[in-house]
Amino acid sequence: MVNCSLVTYKTDKTELESICALLGSCREVGEIYVIDNTFDNVGYGRGHNKAFEKTFPTDAKYHLVVNTDIRFEPDVITRIVGFMDAHPDVGHLMPRVLNVDGSDQHLAKSLPSPWDLIHRRLFGSHRCELAFPETGFYDVRYLSGCFMFLRVDAMRRLKEKDGYLFDPRFFMYPEDIDFTRRIAQVARTVYWPEVSIIHDHRRESYESLRMTRIHAWNMLKYFWKWRGDWR
Repeated sequence: MVNCSLVTYKTDKTELESICALLGSCREVGEIYVIDNTFDNVGYGRGHNKAFEKTFPTDAKYHLVVNTDIRFEPDVITRIVGFMDAHPDVGHLMPRVLNVDGSDQHLAKSLPSPWDLIHRRLFGSHRCELAFPETGFYDVRYLSGCFMFLRVDAMRRLKEKDGYLFDPRFFMYPEDIDFTRRIAQVARTVYWPEVSIIHDHRRESYESLRMTRIHAWNMLKYFWKWRGDWR
């Protein structure tokens, strides 16, 4: 019922084995696609696009895009499948995402403007973060790419509309912003905080000058694509 994809780049073997074992323990999970970019780094989105093309010919109803540094209880997938089955208009779901210490990463956000990113670099706070109660579910147009639970039918509609899923022009970073706001044009994109996962977030663009340049360049491409419609 649920196919999964992971994109790796010089990923720790133990970390990869751990997430694959976790996914494999979930009874709803079918195929697990690992796209290894180590020897040919095509980028995060283009890597997952390869897995999407493998999912489409299968009978999978859902597809999970997940980072290797994610952990969760096995019943999380069961609960999300139940939610998606009960809400057929939802095409993309993200649960509550926690740090390893249990604090909230606040990854359900409003769409950013260039000024929001400048504010974050200068002051360390993210003006796009949204606050929600821990019950209910909420329509959000920017959901993190670390855990994207997708309805395959909605993915097909998006591919038919735009000709692509993750925009191959983005090597890394803004592809989840672009993807969420585009799939919101064909289905609901929701944040469901009643289920939570743990994300060991590394924030590489804040620790590496090279990754900072990649982040900045790809964000410029994102803002140019959506010029005049940042919100």
